[in-house]
Amino acid sequence: MKCRIFLDTRTANLRKNGYPIVASVSLSGKRKFISLKKYSFLEDWNLKTELPKTDKRLSILIQKKRLLLEELEYSSFDGKQITFDDIKDLLFGNANIQMVDFYLFYNQFLGGLKENNKLASYDIYTTALNQLKKFRAVLLFSDLSYSLLTEFKNWQLELGNSKNTIHTYLRKYRAVYNEAVRKKVITDTKPFSGVFKGVTVKSNRTKKRNISKGSIVLLETAKFLTKAQQRSVDFWLLMFYFGGQDLKDVYFLKNKYVAKDRVFFVRGKLDDGGYQFDLKITPAARKIIKKYNVPGEYLFGWRKDYKGYKTFYNNLRQDLIDVQKKLEIEVLPLGGNLSVKVARHTFGTLGKRLFIDPDLLRELMGHERDDVDTIYKDTHPQEVRDEAHLKIIG
Repeated sequence: MKCRIFLDTRTANLRKNGYPIVASVSLSGKRKFISLKKYSFLEDWNLKTELPKTDKRLSILIQKKRLLLEELEYSSFDGKQITFDDIKDLLFGNANIQMVDFYLFYNQFLGGLKENNKLASYDIYTTALNQLKKFRAVLLFSDLSYSLLTEFKNWQLELGNSKNTIHTYLRKYRAVYNEAVRKKVITDTKPFSGVFKGVTVKSNRTKKRNISKGSIVLLETAKFLTKAQQRSVDFWLLMFYFGGQDLKDVYFLKNKYVAKDRVFFVRGKLDDGGYQFDLKITPAARKIIKKYNVPGEYLFGWRKDYKGYKTFYNNLRQDLIDVQKKLEIEVLPLGGNLSVKVARHTFGTLGKRLFIDPDLLRELMGHERDDVDTIYKDTHPQEVRDEAHLKIIG
């Protein structure tokens, strides 16, 4: 059994409300097309992902049907007899079939991360998945329980993995499970309740890692670095100058978001509850941009595929460690490596020490203002934001 859901763009099928969205099903040597009774115009459809570009409700509906079809396909491998009527009942909600394969849904979740260019998250979730597969090759949602997850936790401890690492793995599994619950693919049986006991890690140690203003000056004035090391230092400083923005946000920054003396960042999709904020491009930041900027869609010309980004990240990480040793830079308060996250924590820490208004600091760092006390406040005027921004990085 093989299934595929796609937009049937044959001219003869065009209707006043668009082309039909259909399921192509191959079963026992026969192939049938089943209309989902949903339509879309070609300009509103992503042919690569076979999903609507902007209709979130329709997109979720199609993804859910794909998951159920894949689950039915999985059942056929186990010898279960499937008919075209079974598939029709499934597609139109007349069958009481629930997703059972946790790994199948997990892989769908990974596909979403990759599609949305969340490459770092994709890598972490993939690592967590591989560890769970080593422990249990086949895993159904019904298998997930406090007992099984505790066995996994103890197995990881016996392997010598740190509590922090195990805690990260469990959080990823819980996030995927909660997404399945949110999409109503499964019913929540709360298998993660109490599982984190014994591997809970205080998060304030990593969140507060930062470097001093003096160390920033050392990076700004460093000499005798290799070309690769200088590039990595420049990129770290640019993240800091840009309010501590994440590596991915700067790496994939597009030329159209740099206008005169402002740089614009977007959090999420603007038509789906996302928001945009802007920062002043200081002379120091402008100098770095000019050094590496290329014409085209993206501000920087380094490879924009997953492998290209991962290679850049790994090289930058090692370069920063080497430069840190060379310049004898201390990471506060408890030591550690000069990582990309330290740029963000340094900007935030310096802002707090300068008594920058917390709400204003959140704006500069691109935090969404969604708490009760601040959601109704207007954003600060540009001149006020720029003054605070320069005060922190100056």
